[in-house]
Amino acid sequence: MLAELFRKSIHLSGLILPVIYLFLDRQTMLILIGVLAGLALTVELMKWLSPSFGAFFFKMFAFLLRTHERKGAVTGATYYLISAFLCIFFFAKTLAIVCIFFMILGDLAAALVGKMWGRTKLLGKKSLEGSAACFVVCALIALATLNPIIGIIGAFVATLVELIPFPIDDNLTVPLVSGAVMHFLMQNFF
Repeated sequence: MLAELFRKSIHLSGLILPVIYLFLDRQTMLILIGVLAGLALTVELMKWLSPSFGAFFFKMFAFLLRTHERKGAVTGATYYLISAFLCIFFFAKTLAIVCIFFMILGDLAAALVGKMWGRTKLLGKKSLEGSAACFVVCALIALATLNPIIGIIGAFVATLVELIPFPIDDNLTVPLVSGAVMHFLMQNFF
């Protein structure tokens, strides 16, 4: 549990990018996150192409990595940067920020509540209590910034995507799928 709390505190530090986006224009933000995502992808590539770099990387960061990340999967941090870049590229500023907040705060709520109070298991290791926490947090974020109907639907979609065990990291699926649904609703109905 302590390792998960530490991981989530680092996950929470990801809030810096959407907060920075409040003050920067889209192009500047795309360059900034594009550079960060490029660096992260370079590290991902180097850890597998260079055994010495890989050994150094895993020695330094093993305590932060989940089991599947230690076995060759791309790290959640890299998925986060790619996802943030794509949200900013595809969605309007407010929607992109909301989607990134869903990814960070919704996932954080689901993990912490699920680990501490999750009793009713759903779809593998996920819990009803964790999913409810994800929905409440995402709904509050969306309701503070978006049309209420779009916000509730977006929060529901984010929660559903976080719950379903897709083979793709939820740092990528949660913001992009919920963002695509909310974008579609904004363009066609509101």
